[in-house]
Formats: sequence, structure tokens, C-alpha cells
Amino acid sequence: MPLLSARETAYQTIRSRIITMELKPGDPLNDRELAEELGISRTPMREALLMLNLARMVDIKPQSGTHVAPINLKLMEMEQFARYTLEKEILNRLRGRVTPRQEEEYRSNIETYRVLEADMSQPDRTARMLELDNAFHRKSFELCGMEAHYDHMLASLQHVERIRKFSLLTEENKSVCSSHTAILEALLHGSADDVSEALESHLSRYKQSVAQARSVHPEYFIDE
Repeated sequence: MPLLSARETAYQTIRSRIITMELKPGDPLNDRELAEELGISRTPMREALLMLNLARMVDIKPQSGTHVAPINLKLMEMEQFARYTLEKEILNRLRGRVTPRQEEEYRSNIETYRVLEADMSQPDRTARMLELDNAFHRKSFELCGMEAHYDHMLASLQHVERIRKFSLLTEENKSVCSSHTAILEALLHGSADDVSEALESHLSRYKQSVAQARSVHPEYFIDE
């Protein structure tokens, strides 16, 4: 696998920090300090910040400097619709074709998530829960030979991904295992409508997470 360039390393590092809310909306971003921290020159760091600006994750203003952009709810809705449309197609291609071994892999993922969710003392709990959630959804793409499509889709979900950290800290997160189980049951025994309903119910959880997060941090969001 080819090594990442300095620009790509900087981009992925800052993007990850924004998505996980290590860097919050409104936080300042100093290219010199960030470049020193990552051990790179300022040029690739500036290029990375420009890339993040194009993705609407960073605001660059000559007068006030560079800051983490607020979460754009309109873009979030567009991203979620695109994800639903693609993932529904993949799930329906797989529907009725899941083998017993593949079913067990799905159920193992759900159970591992359930155990992790119940034990708040687990190290790196939040990151591991996100990884398990991603792995559950990626599995369907993988079984269709289209895992690259999932990876591309996930990389393009700039604003939806930013709300997921909030969802892990709210009551809404407690529905993840039951939602994943409903999707799996629809894959195994359901109709196309059952698949669509299970997926839509699961992916629409973000709206409740947004409402809860916005009531606490309204400054983190914009409606544009």
C-alpha cells in the first residue's frame, strides 16, 4: 500500500479530529502549529486545510483566520440521502443470499457491539464502536464485491460523520444493535420493502441526535 503524502497525512489527521469532535466547530486552526506537530512543512498543511475548506469542514477567512466549520445540516441531509440510496441497492442485491457463516459474522459484530456498549470502562470504547458500526455496514458491500464503493462513500460523508460522536453519547445510540438486527433479519427473511424500512429507520436516527446536540450546542450547527 503506497505511503500517504504529507498533504494527505495532514488532511486525514485533521479530518479525523474534526469528525471525532477532538476539534470542535469554531476551534482555531494554526497551520504553523499543526505542521510542527505532524513534523511536516507548512505548505502541505496549508494545502490540506484548503482541501478541508472545499469539503466545508474548515472555514478560511483572511480577517479572522482558519477555524473548524460548523456542521452543515443541509449538506448532512444530502449526504444521508445519497448513502441511503446506495446502501439500499446493495442490501437488496444481497437479500436472501446470506449464507449461515455470513449470518454468524453479522451476529458476532452485533454482539461485540452490544458488549462494548454495556461496558463504559472499555479502552477506546467510542472509536471501537464506530469501527464496529462501519464494519457492519461495510460487510454487505464486501459480500457484493463492492467494498471499494463503501470506502468511497464513507470518505465522502463529511457532515454526517461529525454527528456520530454525539449519537454515541445519547439514548439514540441504544437502538444501534436492534436496528442492525432488524436490517439483518430483513436481509435473511424479508422483502425489498422490509429492507428499505429497516435501513431508513436506522439511518434516520441522526435526526434525533442532531436535535439533542443542537439543544446543548446550537453554535455547532448551521442550516445553510
